[in-house]
Amino acid sequence: MSLSTQEWVIIAGLLLAASVIGFAFDAFAAAYLAAAIVWIALQQRELRALERWSRARLTRPDQRLESWVTVADRLFRAHRGLRQRTRRVLEQFGGLRVITDALPDAAVIIDQSGAIESFNSAAEELLHLKRSDRGGNLAALLRQPDFASLARGRPVDTLVEFASPFDEERRLEARRIAISSGHALILVRDVTQLNRLLTMRQDFVANVSHELRTPLTVVVGYLETMASEDLDPATLRELLRKLEPPTLRMRALVDDLLLLSRLEANPPPDSGDLTPVDLAAVIRSCVSEARVLSEGRHRFDVDADRSLRLLGMESELLSAVLNLITNAVRYSPDGGRIRIRWQRTDTGARFSVTDEGIGIAPEHIARVTERFYRVDLAKARVRGGTGLGLAIVKHVLKRHRSQLRVESELGRGSTFYCDFPEALLTTVTPAPSASAARAARAAGAGAATGGTPSGNSPSGRGQSGHGHSGTSTASNSQPEEQQ
Repeated sequence: MSLSTQEWVIIAGLLLAASVIGFAFDAFAAAYLAAAIVWIALQQRELRALERWSRARLTRPDQRLESWVTVADRLFRAHRGLRQRTRRVLEQFGGLRVITDALPDAAVIIDQSGAIESFNSAAEELLHLKRSDRGGNLAALLRQPDFASLARGRPVDTLVEFASPFDEERRLEARRIAISSGHALILVRDVTQLNRLLTMRQDFVANVSHELRTPLTVVVGYLETMASEDLDPATLRELLRKLEPPTLRMRALVDDLLLLSRLEANPPPDSGDLTPVDLAAVIRSCVSEARVLSEGRHRFDVDADRSLRLLGMESELLSAVLNLITNAVRYSPDGGRIRIRWQRTDTGARFSVTDEGIGIAPEHIARVTERFYRVDLAKARVRGGTGLGLAIVKHVLKRHRSQLRVESELGRGSTFYCDFPEALLTTVTPAPSASAARAARAAGAGAATGGTPSGNSPSGRGQSGHGHSGTSTASNSQPEEQQ
């Protein structure tokens, strides 16, 4: 450290003062010694000031001599730069910590001996690690053989899957990634849902293959018969007639698969795409189709509010309603009653289908909307259907801000229902039904003649035979038809 001009002036002054005092008192040695002591005291003061600054380095050092000021200033600037760099590193580390804590996967950093150095929040949830576990051996804390081997770096494969030691139903996948200085990053993620989806995909492929194999076998058998034998026209027509059911079944299955795929892939309809749907008319149309399927073996009790309109996609709602009603037909015994309701509620409107069928056990209710899921597979084959109906219903209702709910009791029957919000409902004044118009005209004619036509008396309504009678009314809240 070179002396500054200021310090040379101080030295010169001290020497001059010592010379004058030494000449005056004839004590040069003592005078020069006193000057040296003063100089040392000045340096000592500067050193103590620098030492005080080193203990609290937030402000500039209190130095007075220029050479010390220069040195202290260099130290202060270096310290300030170091603090700024440290602050930036801490900010980056804090941001990295926030990112790692936001990750759904557990991340654990271990050293070459397997001791835990740090971990994120997901590791606390997936691996049940605690702050006190830092410094502990990861393999010893999680006593799972495959994971312990991975943590020690022994397996050649750096990816293992194992059951969680804390929940046997949860499947975890762990990966080891080597980083610098012998350290390693252990990543662990929950693959339970992924495995479930993979299983569902495999089951779906297997189910589709099985559903297609049966009708295809029938078709191939008849085709082989037609190709190998010399058949007369009558026999050929009979074989062709028998080919129709399996081909229709395959077409229905393909149509349902395409519809389900479209419902899952497309986003919910925009409000501009929704139109007021007369669900009462949709129900009547579906009931007509269900009667064909029933072949007169069931009674239908319909109570639909004809003034109520639902904003939605008519083709999708038609598919959902038809699937629910035909599902009730397939699972109801002969002579059973199927009740269909479409009425307002306190919070909106409800559509429901109630049957008197075999019922559904509680453990099956949560799965009835899965693709190809059947409670009784053997009987379901006989009843027909593709096994996709309720899955289609679920997705249609989801696109219309609703969901399918099921209430069932074994041996008593089931009720499938869904609630629609008030925002999707409108009300109109319905035109009188044809039967109501005929009744009004007949009543008017009877009043004009002073009598009552014999075919329209109250005692004569609905008496044409059990299971084949029909009644209708102009009221919006009374049953629309019973048959």
